[in-house]
Amino acid sequence: MTLARFVFALILGTVALSPRAPAADDCRIDAAEFVDPALPDCGLQRAIDKAAEHRGGEVLLPAGTFRLRRGLILRDNVRLIGAGIDKTILMPARMVQRLDVAADGPDGNVVRLDEIPRQLQCGSAVVACRRYPPAWYGDPRPAVVTSIDRRAGSVALEAPYGLKEMKAGEGLLTFGVAAALERSIRKGDREIHLRSAALFRPGDELALGGPPNQSLLGQLFVKEVRGNVLLLEEPAQIDFEGWLPDEKSDEKTGEKIGNTKVNALVWALFPMLHATGVKDCFVSDLTVRGHDMQQVRPMQTRYTLAGIHIYDGRRIVLQRVAVRQWPSDGISLQAGHHAIVTECIVEDCLRNGLHPGSGLTDSSFRNNRVTGNDVGLYFCWHNRRHVVRDNQFLNNRQGGITGLGNPGDRNNVIECNRIAQNGGPGIAINGGEASGNVIRDNVIEDNSQSEPGKHPGVAIYAALEDARQYTLVGNTIRDTQAEPTQWVGIEERAGAYRGQPTVADGNVIRNNVAVGHKVADVIVTGSSTRCEANDGAKVVFRDGQR
Repeated sequence: MTLARFVFALILGTVALSPRAPAADDCRIDAAEFVDPALPDCGLQRAIDKAAEHRGGEVLLPAGTFRLRRGLILRDNVRLIGAGIDKTILMPARMVQRLDVAADGPDGNVVRLDEIPRQLQCGSAVVACRRYPPAWYGDPRPAVVTSIDRRAGSVALEAPYGLKEMKAGEGLLTFGVAAALERSIRKGDREIHLRSAALFRPGDELALGGPPNQSLLGQLFVKEVRGNVLLLEEPAQIDFEGWLPDEKSDEKTGEKIGNTKVNALVWALFPMLHATGVKDCFVSDLTVRGHDMQQVRPMQTRYTLAGIHIYDGRRIVLQRVAVRQWPSDGISLQAGHHAIVTECIVEDCLRNGLHPGSGLTDSSFRNNRVTGNDVGLYFCWHNRRHVVRDNQFLNNRQGGITGLGNPGDRNNVIECNRIAQNGGPGIAINGGEASGNVIRDNVIEDNSQSEPGKHPGVAIYAALEDARQYTLVGNTIRDTQAEPTQWVGIEERAGAYRGQPTVADGNVIRNNVAVGHKVADVIVTGSSTRCEANDGAKVVFRDGQR
């Protein structure tokens, strides 16, 4: 066994990676020999696949910026190793353009622009925003260009969900990441018909998705472009409706008039690294970088488009990887088991920084720096036996760690992290009957930055079901600011779900240092919750509890 493989085995906590792994010891591939910028994957996929042919091995990526039109697919027993964070950079080749509104328009569907790119044509799809940053999903809306007056600098738009008036200096269009369907797609189709295919080239990776973020996505790979028809490398895997029925009725017959509004867009967005069912895979020492999210808003942000997205992976290691400015989640690991994410940087992503997804178990998130995302780490459904340790969750727009509890998040350990200056709560719990989750030895401070006083350091909320059997021990929870924003340290709160009461009770809050809070250091609701030895903390008992 080589030294590299022995170290890899130590990281995974096992000596044998798989029954076929020994053949990988002799395989080391220099990806520089495969690089071809003219290819949609810059030739890097060929290096990965070559290692897979040898039943695994190391693929060494050279330093440089590689602009890809399709993501790299990870393979079993292949270790993808870059030259270092910010030395090997993978990013989309496609330019996402911001087109600013130049003049107020009397009709919201006619927009005057500062410039009209040559590539923009009738049938092109755009995403329209009244202002930046936009409101939640109600403001950025898909639209299709129906006519262009280049002399006047104006475009007319068809928007299936309506389009509010666009004003100069505020409104903008995002162009370059979407196309409109001409007809619906059926599972098994080998071609798709678009209003305009001008953006696309052979080899491109695309995603089907109904805005705004309503559906699971299906990825497509373009084999050939014939006019406005894309021929696919593989058949489409899902049905996808290209039309939204019009709710108007015929005045004479009263019958519904359908098939008049474009519903779905094809998105030129994809994970930079992705795989399904991959095992014994290692990625290190590289950067995945998206576009500046302060300028454009692609709108489709489904987690399946994360910078790194792996479904049902087994024994996956991501080490010293940076994901920056990605228009979705940074790292998404859905289902699978025994993943390790360590020494990574995830910052300024539009959605979650780290996303342990539904059904992921027995995984570890350690020594990562997660800053400036929407949420630092989001627990999805049925996350069990994870260890979240020695990370920094700082300055995320919403919570540091959220979603813990419901449904089925059990026996996870969150320890020795710094969770500070996030817009929402430090840690948000939304339920979890008999959870067995442990929160210990963390520093949780100065959170609720976006709405001072609203969010506690740790919220034990029975939002969707009872919140029980949480253990909070040895944490330092405080507000250190001249103008406090985190007014409560730890708060238990009962609630109701679908008309039925939910209870926060039976938790242990012990040996924490909680200080500096304007309202209370600890608020206890449950009659069976044990709150003790919290170093002089100001404790408030609700509902007449002791």
